[in-house]
Amino acid sequence: MIEPVAKDKCLPELVALFPELVAHRHDIHQHPDCGFETQRTIGKIKEFLEKHNVSPKDMDDTTCPGSLFVEIKGNQPGKTIGFRADIDALKMKDLSGKEWSSQIDGQAHACGHDGHQTWLMGAAAYMAEHRDFPGTLVCVFQGAEEIGKGAESVVQSGFLDKYKVKEMYGAHDEPFLKKGQIGFKVGHLQAASDTFAVKFIGAGTHGGRPHQGADPIPALSEMYLAMQTIVSRKVDPLESAVVSVCFMNAGTFGTFNVLPGEAVMGGTVRTFLPEVRDLVENTIKRMAEGIAMAHGLKAEVSYERLISSVNNDERLTKEGVRIAQDLLGKDKIFPDFKPFMSSEDFSVYQEKVPATICRIGIADENHTVPLHNPKFDFNDEVLPLASTLFVKIAQARLKALSEE
Repeated sequence: MIEPVAKDKCLPELVALFPELVAHRHDIHQHPDCGFETQRTIGKIKEFLEKHNVSPKDMDDTTCPGSLFVEIKGNQPGKTIGFRADIDALKMKDLSGKEWSSQIDGQAHACGHDGHQTWLMGAAAYMAEHRDFPGTLVCVFQGAEEIGKGAESVVQSGFLDKYKVKEMYGAHDEPFLKKGQIGFKVGHLQAASDTFAVKFIGAGTHGGRPHQGADPIPALSEMYLAMQTIVSRKVDPLESAVVSVCFMNAGTFGTFNVLPGEAVMGGTVRTFLPEVRDLVENTIKRMAEGIAMAHGLKAEVSYERLISSVNNDERLTKEGVRIAQDLLGKDKIFPDFKPFMSSEDFSVYQEKVPATICRIGIADENHTVPLHNPKFDFNDEVLPLASTLFVKIAQARLKALSEE
């Protein structure tokens, strides 16, 4: 039987809730919902919270498709803060080999969102049972994070204005931190995520008569090589950027004597600073147009900005560090966690209100694979600790806001 990590630091009520939290997490892992199609998951969250003093009238899953809003009012007047947990799964196979492995082929909780929703449920249940706090806690169980659309849909629904949210908090599981450790970072923690596609349009012809057409493959090759200079020669060496070509397509496999009329490539761009983001986008477009002209082709370029960089509020992050250190001790807390180039749509909330997101360690001898790996499984042992941290942050911040 597994035991909660740092059990002596966790709120006793949350330790007592541990079996129920684990049961929910395993059920959701077996039945993953993707994108905005999270109706079953939302139903299970509502079922759990109704058992723990949250009234159905305080839960709303109609305002924003794929997401659930839960309002928990304290018994004293005050301001409102929000906590967010993403709840959607990935379109991939589950090869974890667990008893609770996904029963839906091609859908898997390989990023830990089944755990994220569960640790926020624990905190919400505790706050609903202990309403001796000022103000209001709003919990957002958000769908469609993996496709980069969920947070934007929540913000566009008017959520922040409706509940008058002053601050937002979130957390993500982290396989590169040991269980019981927590990482924070003031400023940029995760990168902006963009996609690009470049199509060169020429004229197809017989492979033995290339002069009678306009071959796009040399242009595609030249574009690929030119793009390798964007980071190495265009971006300030002291700044960060990633430009990855993730697919290239031209012609038909097995057709050996036809030069295609079109060739296409595409991939992802990751940056922290807005000015670097602008530079990369403009350079890709300029390169494509110039190379196409040189080869007598036409270029079509699409560039989509999906998610902005996670940029944690300084004051809220330092408050989170202080609260976490009081809970676990300084040796378990990393106040300047190294940033990385994956993305997280929590950044959308940060563009509207002060907000911060931390990383909660899950690594041990049984949890060693990275996120988005088909063998990934969340570590249940951290659930009461994460829920306790959320409660401590909520209580401290609501009290502080009521005194401002």
